[in-house]
Amino acid sequence: MNSESLENLHRPLIESSKSFIDYRLETVLTDRELPYFRRIYLAMMIEMKFLFHLAAPAIFVYVINNGMSILTRIFAGHVGSSQLAAASLGNSGFNMFTYGLLVITASYES
Repeated sequence: MNSESLENLHRPLIESSKSFIDYRLETVLTDRELPYFRRIYLAMMIEMKFLFHLAAPAIFVYVINNGMSILTRIFAGHVGSSQLAAASLGNSGFNMFTYGLLVITASYES
């Protein structure tokens, strides 16, 4: 093996880059002029904002799916067996649609 191929073996697959959130979080946590609880509060707000952007599509999909499930249960006693089967198929299709929406929304976030 030549030296160039050895260098390629030791190079990381993904180059690390400091994001704006990492920089802000690090500066807040290392600032000794702020009181301890204020630093913790500010760091928690930075992390919550970051996590909200990651989790918002999943939360949206789960709320929609639970609402659809509740509506299906409400109307289940009012329809016959063939209508209930059709509603079940429609509910399954709607669940697939909302999970697809989750994937599309999550891909736009990142």
